[in-house]
Amino acid sequence: MIRRGRFERAMDPLASEYISSMEADARIFYSVVQINLAHTIMLAERRIIDGADAAAILRTLYKLHEHGVSGLDLRPELEDIHMAVEDFVTKETSEEVGGKLNTAKSRNDQVATAIRLTLRKNLLDVEERLLELVSTLVALAEKNIDTIMPGYTHLQVAQPTTFAHHLAAYAFAFLRDVERIEQTYDVTNSCPMGACALAGTSFPIDRVRVAHMLGFKRIEENTMDAVSSRDFALQAMSALAIAMANLSRLAEELVLWSSAEFNLIELPEEFAATSSVMPQKKNPVVAELARAKAGRVFGNLSGALAVMKALPQSYNLDLQDLTPSLWNSVDEVRGGAEVMAKLISAVEPNRELMRKRAEGGFAAATELADVLVWKTGLAFRDAHAIVGRMIARATKEVRAPEELNIEDLRIASKEVLDKEVQLKPEELKEALDLGKCITARELPGGPAPKAVKNQLKLLKREAKHCAKITRARRRAITKAEIKLLKEAKRRSR
Repeated sequence: MIRRGRFERAMDPLASEYISSMEADARIFYSVVQINLAHTIMLAERRIIDGADAAAILRTLYKLHEHGVSGLDLRPELEDIHMAVEDFVTKETSEEVGGKLNTAKSRNDQVATAIRLTLRKNLLDVEERLLELVSTLVALAEKNIDTIMPGYTHLQVAQPTTFAHHLAAYAFAFLRDVERIEQTYDVTNSCPMGACALAGTSFPIDRVRVAHMLGFKRIEENTMDAVSSRDFALQAMSALAIAMANLSRLAEELVLWSSAEFNLIELPEEFAATSSVMPQKKNPVVAELARAKAGRVFGNLSGALAVMKALPQSYNLDLQDLTPSLWNSVDEVRGGAEVMAKLISAVEPNRELMRKRAEGGFAAATELADVLVWKTGLAFRDAHAIVGRMIARATKEVRAPEELNIEDLRIASKEVLDKEVQLKPEELKEALDLGKCITARELPGGPAPKAVKNQLKLLKREAKHCAKITRARRRAITKAEIKLLKEAKRRSR
């Protein structure tokens, strides 16, 4: 269709198949049709094409929108869905009428716009799935405000915390993911249409009108930047990669904690598989795959950055190879968040063992050092050394943390400071009490029940605010689509 003027020979079939983006383009089908509807309406309004021709084009595009992508000829020699749509319109009308569809536009501005249109909806989908995950984590946390467990650093027992506090940490991380994606949506919500190939057009078009019909917030201000930039996609892939990293961390802990060695949680059977040969196995396959898919999302971002790093201005077909990676990242994060939310909702903590693991790992050691500072006026580093010596001795003698006594303190302080440091027996006992240790940490963000309840309230409030923004943006998109289709139908009569 577009080769007949410049070339004498058809493109080699192998080359056509190699450069064709038909398979990936199905995702942007409705966006491409809507762009052509809006552009044709604008051309008619500006009297750039005849009203009757515009009506014929709009009738055909409206029909195509109703029938879907299956109505198109997707042969590789047409290269992409943009030419497939033009081919459809031409066959349904005439070469003269169909040939006017591309007046004052290029595939360059059209594909950039179609990606943004499609990505807007996809980002909202991801936000909704992540907010569901936040809600699920909060719900499980509310049931485990008093469930004591070890907090880990270096995967070693560090300090006592609660299962609720741990779950809230993930919920805040996923809420930040939502906020990053919200920011990406705003960057994406800008219309390249009218930029044409790179330098705009001398036709008296109305870029703002097209942007408005497509529900965009604004136009891209530089025509060259409009067709050649994909930093909005890189920003999306960056935000998605960070979200996937958080999903992978959660998945990793589900795998570890459900193992016989940790046994801190019981995974629901619906999200586990057994072995083909070992009948006892309950494998955390869903969490494992979520963890693995993170690598693909990271690779998508790395590959996209590599595509962009050395491209001269403005449009190059290299950009085509970036788009499937963008969609894959969207799909992996959306699917990962959805399945993890369902999995988390059915997780059962082993509360008794969680507490035992915290007690057996000297989790209250830091609290004991703090109490020594408060009660005796020691420098923290001296208190740290004394408690470390007490634990070393108890470990060597295979004694449990609750067996630490005043004599241990006396001996350790004498060895470390060459003087005896004293606490009352009840002060030592209270310092080693995990429940009291946690309750004492009522600072904002801490693991104390009151502090965690405040965190969960904040999470609910912020998630509700994010959900409100997401709903408003989806309503705006839907409203623009309905209005566009209504106007196209009116003008096609």
